[in-house]
Amino acid sequence: MKINFSVFRIFLFEIFLFSLTLFLGILSAWKINKILKIENIPLPKIPLFEFLGSFFLFTLFFVFLVYFKKGKEKKRIIFKILFVFSVFYGGVVLLNSLIDSPLISAILSVILAGILIYSLSKSLSIFIHDIIIVLGIAGIGAFLGLGLEPKIVVLLLVIFSVYDFWAVYVTKHMVRIAEEMIKQKVIVGFIFPSKISDFGESVEKVKPGGNFVVLGGGDVVFPLLLCVSLVPLGIKNSLIVAVFALIGLFVSYLIFIFQKFRRPIPALPPIALFSIIGYLITRLIQ
Repeated sequence: MKINFSVFRIFLFEIFLFSLTLFLGILSAWKINKILKIENIPLPKIPLFEFLGSFFLFTLFFVFLVYFKKGKEKKRIIFKILFVFSVFYGGVVLLNSLIDSPLISAILSVILAGILIYSLSKSLSIFIHDIIIVLGIAGIGAFLGLGLEPKIVVLLLVIFSVYDFWAVYVTKHMVRIAEEMIKQKVIVGFIFPSKISDFGESVEKVKPGGNFVVLGGGDVVFPLLLCVSLVPLGIKNSLIVAVFALIGLFVSYLIFIFQKFRRPIPALPPIALFSIIGYLITRLIQ
């Protein structure tokens, strides 16, 4: 199969934003963990079943919204509000952890809030969208990951990889959710155009099967959770897992472009597999 340069360029964009999110998330978690140690504040651990239960309820809620035929405008508003809340929360966590000056972090938080409030009525450019997704995922991943044990995250990666495969290829409800979010112009994930100039295009122009590739936020946040959960054991361990997660992203990309017929794929399984391999290597070298 001949691979044109535009397809390869999309992968370069994926690598950059994926790496940037992991790096910022790990750095944020390292600074948060450092502060907690200085202040001698124990971080409460998140129980496995509490995490799974919350995910299950959110998934049921999104499936209900997708398949509920009435109230299209109300569905759009609900999607937008959830998007704004989650990205703003993660962004504020990230900015407050990385910036030592309370004044500067507060100003940037206000700017972020302004952009997100603007997005409730207007469509953002793909570039601005991807930047706020980086901030949101990195912040949420940093906060949640420190509350999870590495072995628990490995188990979560296995569970959600199986779920991702089942939801994309068997029930296909994950595809329906993604299509609905694209239709509502509330995309909780990265958007990769084939050309750099297209980053200036409006999110409104993103359509299923168009000239854009979407990488779901879950495909980034789950490997980030594993990286962050290892921060208390040494940042070197986190970076090793991050490198292997990038290898998993590359394998996912190869699976996508070498399909006989181009269709959505579950990106998490290969990313999770290589992230877990990275984790096992950190256990061997300690």
